[in-house]
Formats: sequence, C-alpha cells, structure tokens
Amino acid sequence: MPHIRPGFRVDYGVGRILFAGEVARVLNPMGEGISAGMESGYCAVSAVMEHFDNPETVREAYRQSTENLKSYMQRQWSLVGGMAGMFREME
Repeated sequence: MPHIRPGFRVDYGVGRILFAGEVARVLNPMGEGISAGMESGYCAVSAVMEHFDNPETVREAYRQSTENLKSYMQRQWSLVGGMAGMFREME
C-alpha cells in the first residue's frame, strides 16, 4: 500500500513484460486483491492476443483497457480516505 498514494501511477510493465495485479500497483483497498489481479491480468492477455503481430502497441492497448479499473480503484481509495483517518491523504 505505500505505493498507492494520490497521483500514483499503474506500472504496466517493462519492455515486452506486462505487470498485472499488485505488481502493477492495481490494488483495491477493500481487500479484493484477487479480483483486481484477475481483471488486470485478463486485460493484459487480451491486449497481447489483439496485438500479437505488433508488440509495440500491446502496452498502450493494455493501458487503455484498464482505464475503468484504474478509475474504480481511485474512487475506492477516495472512499477509504473519507472513512479512516490514516488514509485521509487519499481523498
């Protein structure tokens, strides 16, 4: 959790290696780590399948496909910030 702070960025990977779940900093504060990991993993695999012949476009396709997930995580962190003083900076 120390990497998930206001203004955080999702780390989509390095070179041809894509990150998913907590490694990519996709973390739901409500304790649903597996669902966010599975969703981001699915997005990564889908991007590879759709752009297999053009690997240079895979990471951008992956980033675009996780925009809804990232937005959801940001709303969840903001909610947690409003409920718990130790996460107030997340609002």
